[in-house]
Amino acid sequence: MPGNKELGAVLRELRKSRGLTLGAVARHAGCAESLVSYVESGNRQLHPWLASRLDEVYRTGGAVAALLHSTSQATSGATPLSSDTVIVEQPADGVSMPLSRRELLIALGVGITGGLLRDQFEQALDAIPLTDDTLRRCEDSYSGFQTAARTLPPGHLIDGMIGNVAVLDGLRHRAGARERPRYSRMQARYAETLSWLSEEAGDPVNAMYWIDRASQWGQAADWHGMSAYGFVRRSMMAVSFSSDGSRAIDNAMTVMSLTDVSPRIRGLAAKQMAFGYALTGAASASDRSLDDAMRLLSEPLREDDAVLGQRSVVDDDLFAIFRATCDIYLGRGERVVPVLAPRVASLSASSARTATITRAKLARAYANAGQPEEAAHWSLAALDDIGRVGSLSARSELKRALPVLNNWHGREDVQMVMRRIKSRD
Repeated sequence: MPGNKELGAVLRELRKSRGLTLGAVARHAGCAESLVSYVESGNRQLHPWLASRLDEVYRTGGAVAALLHSTSQATSGATPLSSDTVIVEQPADGVSMPLSRRELLIALGVGITGGLLRDQFEQALDAIPLTDDTLRRCEDSYSGFQTAARTLPPGHLIDGMIGNVAVLDGLRHRAGARERPRYSRMQARYAETLSWLSEEAGDPVNAMYWIDRASQWGQAADWHGMSAYGFVRRSMMAVSFSSDGSRAIDNAMTVMSLTDVSPRIRGLAAKQMAFGYALTGAASASDRSLDDAMRLLSEPLREDDAVLGQRSVVDDDLFAIFRATCDIYLGRGERVVPVLAPRVASLSASSARTATITRAKLARAYANAGQPEEAAHWSLAALDDIGRVGSLSARSELKRALPVLNNWHGREDVQMVMRRIKSRD
């Protein structure tokens, strides 16, 4: 039976990132090398037993099994996140338990628990040892989800990650005072990624919910950088959901007024201010903020900062994309195209999601430059990619291009782009 090509691409990336050959994986997993190859290419279905073996080989802490469950639901016609039930896998024995999504989110937010399923879940947590291995498994699983997020739609990852947060929360309550911050810190990392995935899924309510949880658990772990980063995330949402430059600036400026905020977090806030100023047409202020961002982001990292912000793109490309983004928002195009176009291929190799967003920005750049044919071409390419990876960020970039594209509303290719963008609103 045919498998899932997107999931296969994730498995290939996991194997390559660990420096393993097909033969090595097959030996460790106890299967034929051809089976691993077929699964990676999407020509064969990934079965639960092999998913569990691959979790062991890649040290992904159950992430592969969770991704198999979510992608199988989608293949069968079920809509990700449409159910009120979240399936939580116990790290000790791999047993899956259903929990009410609504009750779980309330419990994580304010600590109110109840219900038979929740009581059974709490009893099952008593059997999980509070050891470094348990926490490491949750961290390994997080890394696996991070890799998958570059390729798979957000809905395929969110429930699996929520399940791990539920386990971490239960273990945190059982841990001693000295160990609790480690669990809180891991919860905060999960929550930050869940906020971003919810944003990409076009869900502002849950995106804000997880931003608040990341800040809450960051404070509990004495991780002030995570709490400050919450304002950067709010600024990003103002851009993604409403193109509100003033609100983006306001949230980012809050970071600058906080004490003991690292250069990296301040740099990410300055980058958001640059985007906000560009959206309001304030070119000089945008340039100054972008210069501040480049300077701050070039300073040495604090250990806590390395896990926050964009991580799938190397610094040189990232700086170029930041500047190009400001230029695009300011209506520039001719000097942006030579910057973005050569980077699409390399970005595709590191993150299909980032490449999709970049294609959408490139479409806007061509439109700004007065090249409707190229703008339509890249818009359609981005729309095809959005259908595969699910990206509100990319769709928002295309929507911002509509007023410019409307200058050529008589062109058939432009009409097709406008219909496809508006059909999803």
